[in-house]
Amino acid sequence: MSKHQIEHDIELTRKIISENGMGLVAIKDGKVLTQAQDRGVRPFVKAVMDLGEELRGAVIGDRVMGRASAMLCIYSGAVAAYTPLVSDTAVEELKIANIELVADERTPCILNRDGTDVCPFEKMTEPLKSSHEVFHALVEFFENKH
Repeated sequence: MSKHQIEHDIELTRKIISENGMGLVAIKDGKVLTQAQDRGVRPFVKAVMDLGEELRGAVIGDRVMGRASAMLCIYSGAVAAYTPLVSDTAVEELKIANIELVADERTPCILNRDGTDVCPFEKMTEPLKSSHEVFHALVEFFENKH
């Protein structure tokens, strides 16, 4: 995919997240592969399960990107990511994986929904080393939680 196409997909992703209030969007070659209004990491896990290899080479937009989402970008083979808010650990993981990141704001860590503690998925994925481990831990978590 050309640099120009990636930049176009990033802008389209930004527009869908900010204007349509989506929590997650995946775009490849100007085509929306999936989008979800739900918050949190669950829609991204579902997208990876449903789309698999189709996500390879896509631009991922996530309203809040912590380490769990960054590792899902890596696992799915994304080429770039856009987010209004990214954590320091997500930035580092994406940099190591050579995935382009466009973020409006950076924070030391993602907080839980009521802002009282670190996001439970940040805590859960912290000791996990590979994107493969993170993906499977998240799948297991959601399958057990229903």
